[in-house]
Amino acid sequence: MYRLFLVLCLCYGLPGYASSEETTTSVYEHCGNLQQQENIQIKLITGTWYVIEILQHKTNDKLYNGEKFEVPTCPSVFLTLAGSDTDLKLYWNEDTGDLEYLFKIKDQSSPGFWLSSGSQNGTLVQVTTYDQFAGMVYVRKAISNHMVLTFCSPNTQLYSVVLARDKTLDAKELKSIVNHMHLQKLPITQTKRTCRSSASTARATAWMTTAFCLMYLAWYLRVHK
Repeated sequence: MYRLFLVLCLCYGLPGYASSEETTTSVYEHCGNLQQQENIQIKLITGTWYVIEILQHKTNDKLYNGEKFEVPTCPSVFLTLAGSDTDLKLYWNEDTGDLEYLFKIKDQSSPGFWLSSGSQNGTLVQVTTYDQFAGMVYVRKAISNHMVLTFCSPNTQLYSVVLARDKTLDAKELKSIVNHMHLQKLPITQTKRTCRSSASTARATAWMTTAFCLMYLAWYLRVHK
């Protein structure tokens, strides 16, 4: 399904005069020129996150044509320290199974740059289409309610994941993330949207609450004329 190897690589990359394809190719081959957010406190980004969108950046006309679609799943990610401030575990869980990733922070002055450490474990590894991830993760954005991670494996994988503390994220925030990618000449060649049933439920609940309040207000005004 949509395991964490699909997950992550939000590369904003090269100078503005480069074409999208040139930018993607250069960053993709070497996983260089990828900026991470500074002044990250790792302990503040640990805990549970929900996958809101998975953004593919790889340019391959045979596989990706800019399509956008929703998938009927709501994966969660649990990030925790693994015994020290430089070792991280990332658990990916969805309806069809789970994965465990290990990462190491080589330089504590750059906590937004992680290196994969060893192979992934979990039930999704048994899926024949699963490709082990070996590469770098960049924390491109990390604030209180959402985070953007980029996974880049030289010459093989390049994609991003938008994570949120809740199962929904404001459309303005999503648009801002996408706009920033476009400004950095990083194409989005496929968009997978997850946790949409949760978003629909939240919207329906909000509408019902609003409708109830309006009905109550109308009743109250009639009674207290």
